[in-house]
Amino acid sequence: MMKTTEEDEIKDQEQRTFVALEIMRFNDIIVLNCSENMNSGKTYTYFSTLPQILPTRYDYVMKADDDVYLRLAPLASSLQPLPRVDLYYGFVIPCPSMNPFVHYMSGMGFVLSWDLVEWIRRSNIPANNTYGPEDKLVGQWLNLGNKAKNRFSNKPKMYDYPGTNGKCSHELIPNTIAVHRLKKWEQWINVLRFFNVTKQLQPSSLYSISID
Repeated sequence: MMKTTEEDEIKDQEQRTFVALEIMRFNDIIVLNCSENMNSGKTYTYFSTLPQILPTRYDYVMKADDDVYLRLAPLASSLQPLPRVDLYYGFVIPCPSMNPFVHYMSGMGFVLSWDLVEWIRRSNIPANNTYGPEDKLVGQWLNLGNKAKNRFSNKPKMYDYPGTNGKCSHELIPNTIAVHRLKKWEQWINVLRFFNVTKQLQPSSLYSISID
């Protein structure tokens, strides 16, 4: 049994309070019934839980890392002409490949159509194979289940931050959908400035902020 310190308990209470405030303000958080983990079933828990708890059926579900900057409007536009069923969308691995059927989609962010999420919920294929590199496992589930006939890799619009990951990286481009591996504040600032995220800030006598 893991020993819990007073510091751990305080941190846990802080997190519970901040999460509660976020939910009250934006109602945009789901708390899964699992421990935080990387390769021990979190992705399976996420996808398999959604059909039970969401109040409506969606066209797509996305899983994304927390070090990725997503541009939702370009993402939505890119999905608009694509099928609403049997769809697996993202950035295919290995990095140089343009063939969406060659392997699996990177964990930076991938999209599944709702029917595939429901299949994950009811199929024994993913349920019996939840431990390991989870993004790779999703590709294995779909291959074993003969699913995801519609696959789309959106390169070069999805990529790793310049200089962080070899052939997966390239310079920032205007039609970007996702930039991954933002591990440092200066990387986030560079990306937000590149896309003029603060351009809609209105002048006010209440503050004086100069943003280049």
